[in-house]
Amino acid sequence: MKPDAKEALVFQDETEIHRHPTLTRMWGLKGIQPEVPSPGENHKKVVYGGIDYASGQITYTVADTKSGYNFLAFLITLVMAYAGRKIRLVCDNGRFHHTRAVKQWLKAHRDVVQIFWLPPYCPSLNLIERLWGHLKRTVLANVLFETMNDLVTAFCRGVSRINGHKNKMGFIFDHDDVKTRAA
Repeated sequence: MKPDAKEALVFQDETEIHRHPTLTRMWGLKGIQPEVPSPGENHKKVVYGGIDYASGQITYTVADTKSGYNFLAFLITLVMAYAGRKIRLVCDNGRFHHTRAVKQWLKAHRDVVQIFWLPPYCPSLNLIERLWGHLKRTVLANVLFETMNDLVTAFCRGVSRINGHKNKMGFIFDHDDVKTRAA
């Protein structure tokens, strides 16, 4: 797909970001165990996101919960971001993707959004899963953010560094399985 095509192929998913730090391997002094403080009480936000296969453009919203209402808010944001283009949306089968309100909205906007549902339990088929993992490993890992707002700001800053720069997204697109399917 060309970046300026009349249609966009967007891979969509949600992820949770937590104040309780994601732990991953890290450098430390020999013989000294690195310590990552914990907030005591965990709080989270839910990020609804989509990544454009052709351009690497990331569209996302941040909400308090996973729900049909918040998924609709994301869909509306996505449609506004792609005004004038049809969106082919690859989506998993989360319960809140199938609420009555979502179904009605999708039916009313079928000329703008067409959803391709992934089979259950197939995260490897959804390319945006690689984005979430990358951001959690590189931006959010091993850090205790003082406030929830600090966590969301760090996440947004991490997205902004790569957003729309497909050449910086080898962790998503430079895999043999993606190249084989695209050929």
